[in-house]
Amino acid sequence: MKYLLYPISLLYGIIISIRNLMFDRRMIRSTRFPTWVISIGNLSVGGTGKSPHVEYMARVLEGMNNKYKGLHMPLNKMAIVSRGYGRTTTGFVMVNETSDAGQVGDEPLQLKRRLKEVYVAVDEDRVHGINTLLEKNRWIHLVILDDAFQHRYVKSDLSILLTNYNFPFYKDYMLPFGRLREPRSGYKRARFIFVTDTPPNISEGEKKQIIDKINPGYKQKVFFSSIFYQDLLPVFKNTPDAPPIDKATSVVLFTGIANPQSLYAHLNATAKEVTHIVFPDHHIFQPDDITKVVNAYNATLNPNKLIVTTEKDAMRLETGNLINSFGHTPVFYLPIQVKVDADERLEDSIISKLSPPSFARMVSNKAMVNKIAEQ
Repeated sequence: MKYLLYPISLLYGIIISIRNLMFDRRMIRSTRFPTWVISIGNLSVGGTGKSPHVEYMARVLEGMNNKYKGLHMPLNKMAIVSRGYGRTTTGFVMVNETSDAGQVGDEPLQLKRRLKEVYVAVDEDRVHGINTLLEKNRWIHLVILDDAFQHRYVKSDLSILLTNYNFPFYKDYMLPFGRLREPRSGYKRARFIFVTDTPPNISEGEKKQIIDKINPGYKQKVFFSSIFYQDLLPVFKNTPDAPPIDKATSVVLFTGIANPQSLYAHLNATAKEVTHIVFPDHHIFQPDDITKVVNAYNATLNPNKLIVTTEKDAMRLETGNLINSFGHTPVFYLPIQVKVDADERLEDSIISKLSPPSFARMVSNKAMVNKIAEQ
């Protein structure tokens, strides 16, 4: 039955290829801004860890700001613009630490709480979003576009493509037969390609095999990133600290993310047993969902037991009265941290791409910034 979708995939691929060609030939205009713009995204639908990599890039640039004189890019001069997938609002909305995930989206709220000094905003029109940010602070030096590899109406100074180690783009097909948003050839627009969710102990030989399959151009750089899990944190206030998870612990895991396999595998290797309750990506939790989770917890006979979810899901648990649905049952989330191998080589590549002409463009376009602010 699935193969009946293949002709539709071919037609969809042709349409997207024509769109990309129109951007390449400048038949559709891309807007360039007087700030650096870094776009991060993927070719496929589903989870490649975009938000953790957005945070990672902000941290890398913050470190570079302390290392290189003249960069002038502390966190408080950075901004992140996201579409805010799953939110109930439209248009431009600034995100603050007390925002409601339903109004701004779970991932932008997570990013704001992680990067308190960074401006975070949501807008489905990224051009309008950047313009509005520059109206608020014309000295923003860098904008990171979250999930914007296909959003070509903004001219990026640096495009980063993410592809999952377990589901690489070169093994995938166009929607709806596969999961690709655009043909595989779209990878050629990226300057950096991150292979995400890579096992930390991956061999140099396997890296070379993956790079050969990606077949990067001479200007493209391939990096490998891995996920590292941090200590459990409580979802709600007034919850006691979580005990460590070990082989005596039973875990009830519930997730509403696109790719929970890595988290499940991590917990399954650490705990005695894991009961996994799966919800769709960006799922809006209802009291009945929480009842299902609590019932699974109560049905677990092991007294040494925990309820665990993801940090992104935790953002959506704060809406409504879901805390009451859990009663006195403690709930924890497991933060993750992304690390990229050869980070010094990555810094060198960023500097070579965001080169002195880019610095000069930022300095010489103050008039342009003022003009944007006056619009």
